[in-house]
Amino acid sequence: IVLLSVLSFRYGLFPVAGDQGPAALVLPALTLALPIAGLLAQVLRDGLDRALDEPFVLTARARGVRERAVLLRHALRHALLPAVTLAGWLFGVLLGGAVVVEQVFGRPGLGQVTLSAVTSKDMPVVLAVVTLSAAVYVLVNTAADLTCLLVDPRLRRS
Repeated sequence: IVLLSVLSFRYGLFPVAGDQGPAALVLPALTLALPIAGLLAQVLRDGLDRALDEPFVLTARARGVRERAVLLRHALRHALLPAVTLAGWLFGVLLGGAVVVEQVFGRPGLGQVTLSAVTSKDMPVVLAVVTLSAAVYVLVNTAADLTCLLVDPRLRRS
């Protein structure tokens, strides 16, 4: 509602509702992404703080590796693991939040299909949407787990 008030009503930068072009996607995407991005940034920052206190960072610095390289090559690999795992889990929050965001911004999508199917007691449609959502959630979490294998070589050995 705050994004609508400021960016649509006050400044008129984006359309209030509907699906007229790419500009109509900006506010719904921001509404879904901002809370999740804040949480992921906090987890990533926390992981970086912990990783920068590890002995391997001290060793890399002693070898003369530049601070940026230490941060990107060494510390970020360790800090990414919790963030990637949490991102896979938070995908479920995105699926649930999409229903509300579609209603607020008047966008057509699975949220509106689900809501109308629930109110009209159309069980096959509800079951299809729930099954599709569960399958996508499992695929995204599997991709997150495989990404963890790419990020941390220690996990590949086990």
